[in-house]
Amino acid sequence: MENKMQNIETCCVCGKPAFVDGCKFIKCPHCNFEIEQNWDKAHPEKITYPSLVSVSRAKEQYRAGKPFQASFEEFLKGLEFYAEMSFRHGGSLYYVMFSEGKICVGHDDVYQLYDTVEEFAEKANIDGRLLKDIWDEVENPSYMFD
Repeated sequence: MENKMQNIETCCVCGKPAFVDGCKFIKCPHCNFEIEQNWDKAHPEKITYPSLVSVSRAKEQYRAGKPFQASFEEFLKGLEFYAEMSFRHGGSLYYVMFSEGKICVGHDDVYQLYDTVEEFAEKANIDGRLLKDIWDEVENPSYMFD
């Protein structure tokens, strides 16, 4: 008989029991945080897949009763780590990805290209408003899954 306890770990954010799925991700039914089972505990400020929010930031947001939301800096780290990201703003879906050595930002007929992550961070905009300045208006920044 299989020991069911091997599929339960303590959530790194809320400290309650969380489940380890067959893909080795910890999914907490209490706070809804999800992270790789083997995340780097020595560096809680790092982001990893599938959550774009670092453990240290997730703990802060959880204690404050706020939903998990990646900072602009975490989004940039995710872009460097995963290379394909997305977010919503004003009801529209935007994608950000590496393409032919450049960073492409797109939505419908909007298309921006940047040479580096640093240039993207400084110049990416929506209707002339810098993305870094309106980040609090962004919804669901995440890794691009489709």
